[in-house]
Amino acid sequence: MPGRDPQHSQFPIIHSIIQTMQFKPEAIKERAAMYRGLRGYFETCGYLEVDTPLLTDNPIPESHIELFKTQKVQPDGTSFPLYLIPSPEVWLKMVLASGSSSLYQIGRCFRNGEQVDRWHRNEFTMLEWYGINKSAGENLPVMQEILKITINAVNPEAGKEISGNIREISMDEAFREFAGFSLESALKESGLTGINRTSPDYPASLADISIFFQSRLKEKNLPSGDKERESADDLFHRLFLTFVEEALPADRPLALTHWPAFIPTLARDIPGTPWADRWELYIRGVEVANCYGEETDERLLKKYWENESTEKTDPDFRWPQLIARGMPPCSGTAVGLDRLLALVRGDDSLKGLDLFPIHDNMPR
Repeated sequence: MPGRDPQHSQFPIIHSIIQTMQFKPEAIKERAAMYRGLRGYFETCGYLEVDTPLLTDNPIPESHIELFKTQKVQPDGTSFPLYLIPSPEVWLKMVLASGSSSLYQIGRCFRNGEQVDRWHRNEFTMLEWYGINKSAGENLPVMQEILKITINAVNPEAGKEISGNIREISMDEAFREFAGFSLESALKESGLTGINRTSPDYPASLADISIFFQSRLKEKNLPSGDKERESADDLFHRLFLTFVEEALPADRPLALTHWPAFIPTLARDIPGTPWADRWELYIRGVEVANCYGEETDERLLKKYWENESTEKTDPDFRWPQLIARGMPPCSGTAVGLDRLLALVRGDDSLKGLDLFPIHDNMPR
């Protein structure tokens, strides 16, 4: 009609939505360039790219991760639960167990129950790769290459806090410097060196380290925790988050290595030590990646499945059995690509990097 602006009159709702999305158009192109670089690198290195489902009926249980749950409704009206994947880990391990070479995937992941903030989203993009016959430490050079690829694609002028060589600090070194005690000595004194987690002595060792952590918290005038409800894992993370994580050097990328083996994960133990074959990468103080030397002991996998399962998903022991019997020795690394993109760009949050972000319309 004469005198009317078609952009506003024909599609007012769409126009209003687009106006509030605050896209960063250059970031869309930078993300595409980053993906091209990553795919080219992994292809050159002989990694197979795979594309696995976003839905599963049997996610790897992680009691601290809330899942997005839905229902598959059958024509007869019956239904069964399905879950959006928190990571492609369970699928990628099944592909490895079937005889695949080293592999990787770039895809969307979903985690419920998290507060949406500067660095957290309920839906995000993850790069996950598995290198056959590699320890966690042997994946650090791969991570360094991924940083270089992203910098070249997105921001070649990035400062040393992004582009510098990855510094390695062990968890014991970090606790000595920032928490004021030797974590390794405490773990050894509690009998947590090379102990079998299926041993009847294991619960007593966990009780001993819990008492130690409670005493350290009390010394620092912090609540020592509920002895009945807080686990050794809970107490460790309270000390770590309070005294260590925020104090880690941020002048260049940092890999925090050698995490306590008693923390329930799927990282294998380093024999004869209290440590797991594991690292986490921080850039500008933000966690960006984690890597495990993958556990393949069937007893430990079943125990993990059993202990970590909650009412959210019943344990299904077929999968740990298949993984244990078929998956080769390997290490797996997961990288939050949204965070990596934001940090390399020099942004201080994820805002503007998502297309059509549903979280912008949600209550905080």
